[in-house]
Amino acid sequence: MNRTSPTCRTAALAWALAWLAPIPAQTDGDAGPPPKLEQWPELKDADKERVLALAGQFKKADQALHAAASRQLLELGAGAAPLLFQQVSDRADNTNAPLFAVLDTMLDRRHAALMAREVKKPRVELRRYLVQRLCAFTDRDLLPVLQSASKDKDEATAFYGALGALALKDRDALAPVLAYSKTHWQEVGAFVGTVLPAARSTEAGEWAWEAIAKAAPTDQMAGLRLLRSLATKDQALLLRRYLEASDHTVKREAVNTARVLHGEAPQENLTVFQAIEQAKQWLQKL
Repeated sequence: MNRTSPTCRTAALAWALAWLAPIPAQTDGDAGPPPKLEQWPELKDADKERVLALAGQFKKADQALHAAASRQLLELGAGAAPLLFQQVSDRADNTNAPLFAVLDTMLDRRHAALMAREVKKPRVELRRYLVQRLCAFTDRDLLPVLQSASKDKDEATAFYGALGALALKDRDALAPVLAYSKTHWQEVGAFVGTVLPAARSTEAGEWAWEAIAKAAPTDQMAGLRLLRSLATKDQALLLRRYLEASDHTVKREAVNTARVLHGEAPQENLTVFQAIEQAKQWLQKL
């Protein structure tokens, strides 16, 4: 069962944009991106106590205290992360949202290997958060971690593991991503659109076209949504049969896939009439 709180779901897109922000550009004298860290930065004992005290401020109602605590935690740096991970809870009365917001800013691709060490911890909310972050990095070194996470007992965590693996062109991850996104698109669609285009290619597109060719309408609908990110513009001609489909949901998603492949934003709430009219227009263009 997806146990992500409504607050976390509402903030998901904002978090995704923060996660995908590139590491600052290198100067001419740099040989490449910053190396991945192998150990967390060390904190003094007094600073460790300070981290716990600041995290405790999130339990108070005063938002000004939250802002001050967040600022001070970020000043302490990534060495605070392991202690913040310990504060993440599966309890209903948790402070996960502000903790995750701090971690979103505090951690980036340099910390990927360190974050990966935490993904088998027993707390569901922590595993889900970490796997979602890791899947957005589209880092090939993380593929074994993501493949393992795709078997997690928590359905949402397993989805993020599979999504990250599919973004790295693991064909076996297509089926679970299609199955989960079919019933959770409203929650995960925007995030899928930020992660999955890393796999866009003729090859990955062909996997999805093949998966939906003889599928039920609901699976064709879900597959077409993924094809927004996986297919190439050269494959748009394959949309014709779906634009002509009698099933409204398939026709609508074919229209949206055509729109995205041609640089336009999808329209998730197309009416039956709008889908029919736009399908006719796209059939003339393709």
